Amino acid sequence: MSEQPDHPHMQDFEGHVAAVAADFEYFRRKRIEPRVLLFLRRGIITWASLFGAHESIKPNGPTENLEDLEQRIRALEDSLDDLIRDSATVVNLPLTKHSVAIEDGRKERGDYDNEFRLSERTYEGDLTIRIDLLKSSIAETTHLVACFTRALVDRGEITIEALNENRRRLEELGYQNGARIVARAWVDPGFKERLLTTGREAVRELDIPPGRLGKLGVAENTDETHNIVVCTLCSCYPHDLLGNPPWWYRTDEYKQRIVQDPRETIEDMFGLQLSAERTVVVHDSTSDVRWMVLPRRPEGTQGMSEEELADLVTAESLVGSEEIRPPSQQV
Repeated sequence: MSEQPDHPHMQDFEGHVAAVAADFEYFRRKRIEPRVLLFLRRGIITWASLFGAHESIKPNGPTENLEDLEQRIRALEDSLDDLIRDSATVVNLPLTKHSVAIEDGRKERGDYDNEFRLSERTYEGDLTIRIDLLKSSIAETTHLVACFTRALVDRGEITIEALNENRRRLEELGYQNGARIVARAWVDPGFKERLLTTGREAVRELDIPPGRLGKLGVAENTDETHNIVVCTLCSCYPHDLLGNPPWWYRTDEYKQRIVQDPRETIEDMFGLQLSAERTVVVHDSTSDVRWMVLPRRPEGTQGMSEEELADLVTAESLVGSEEIRPPSQQV
């Protein structure tokens, strides 16, 4: 993970822990455990191979006991992020001997039968108790993913080389996660509505690690409104979705000018002329709420695939300092 700038102290402890719990339960119940059950049911792995991997892989030892509450929550967010990356490395990887689509896990997810649906865990008690419960549950599921991976390798279904290559690719995505979100919103009105109303919850559908997002705000550019993002206190930025921020994002000049006169600043600094009819809205990212922009879909993109649309998205358009040009104007 790229180095991140210092951030101000977290304010909404409850919100961060609740977001971790919701994301963890989503990925555990909808992605990880159904995939393991599916592979067991199809004989791709066996209970014996899974138990054998369990015997050979020891769970991670106890982590450092952090006294600072914010540090404990940040560590919890990081452990969830690592879990989602580990699961994405193996869950979406093609097998050498079988063809299994992601959608084939519908039965195991309980989509057809509520009685088959995995129960949702609850995390009750005061904040510190919930943190400890989540820490333990995430560690258990991380161990399950490691055993699942080992079983697949031992049975020749995947190779270590393919795992390493997939992990490298995931770590080098940069702002491409943000581009995927935008492209999906352009082609799927239902996803777009969920993205604008729930933010982080919708992002789960794309198996994107949440990182240290806290809450995610998504502002849609329209013919009437243009949005731009700033962090006036430091350099808060949704790194896991958008990679590293542009160099100017951290400058005092940008932070001061964009708040005082956003329209003129956008034109002076980025050469983007906005019509007088469009309202300019500035969104201030914080440690608790990170913002991204959903840019307008450019003309001339009808019939393009989701992957082709994602290639049009730029890092600058995700924070509002640039509008995406039509394909005919792309270099």
